[in-house]
Amino acid sequence: MRPLSDLSGNWPNASAHPVRTGRAAPPGRAATVDGVFGLAVLIPSPPVLVPELCGGRPEADGTHLAAQVRPLREAVLTAARDLAAFTSRWTVVGVSAAGDGNGPREAGVFAPGTDDTSGGSPGASPVIGAGTEGASGGVPRLGAPRADVPLFGAGTIGTFRGYGADVRVALSEVALQGDGPADPGLPLAVLIGGWVRGCVGDEVRADAWLVDQDAPAGRCVELGERLRRELDAQPEAHGVLVIADGAATLSTSAPGYLDPRAQAVQDRIDDALSAGEATVLTTLDTDLCAELGVSGRAAYQVLAGLFSGDVPKVETLYRAAPFGVGYQVSTWRPGVGS
Repeated sequence: MRPLSDLSGNWPNASAHPVRTGRAAPPGRAATVDGVFGLAVLIPSPPVLVPELCGGRPEADGTHLAAQVRPLREAVLTAARDLAAFTSRWTVVGVSAAGDGNGPREAGVFAPGTDDTSGGSPGASPVIGAGTEGASGGVPRLGAPRADVPLFGAGTIGTFRGYGADVRVALSEVALQGDGPADPGLPLAVLIGGWVRGCVGDEVRADAWLVDQDAPAGRCVELGERLRRELDAQPEAHGVLVIADGAATLSTSAPGYLDPRAQAVQDRIDDALSAGEATVLTTLDTDLCAELGVSGRAAYQVLAGLFSGDVPKVETLYRAAPFGVGYQVSTWRPGVGS
């Protein structure tokens, strides 16, 4: 999918704008070199990022949904362009939950490496049980198979039809331009990952894997640490796109309505993300996060594991809750300890 003309737009400025804040790593930060992990990008997953799902006339109504989305979309695409400029090989990390689309046809394995863009059944099925790296250079296989982390290969094709518009997306341009069927039941994180990929570069190819949103913190951190070790060992540069949402209970119009406990938790999450404080993320209260609708908690903790023992350089481009859901967009680069 190629960028749409109104993605960054001609809409008038909304009341909120992307912010760029960050904390530089202390002196002695390791230099980034080719052939290792060098950049992670964090974005949220509201379907209204896709312009076709907004509708309305934002140029005439600054309070319209589409006008409120514009600064968030600009921040997401800015961060994604940074990732595409760094590398065309992405691993997308999201969360899965019961009822989150149809998802994979069966339980997958944690075995990135099959770059199947030749067609066949869409979704995770082409990479089930895969144990070798694709001929065109897929994301590396991460150790022993793991039956609890479904994988979607670069041949995955989906559509936002279930959200109101038949917008086709894929994890590679080869797949998108093919004649394979688009799966309307893909989990939202996979759809958003495919849409972002298509907006920022035809050459970008991605695999996506999903961690259960109720996974224990230790399991999430372990996955992030393993991903970092394997990506650092690869001969070409790789990047990670983490897709996660914060509390969904921050206002009376939020999906989970207003919970008076939510703002303090969201502030703690936002502060930790902006500062790159992995330890704070790993100690989030799992039960409380579930009660407050922090659906991205597990993905935040995978991100923390990705930078375990590191002091990342973080730049925050967006931090707000326009629809009563906490969203943050940021870029994370290795720092001290990498």
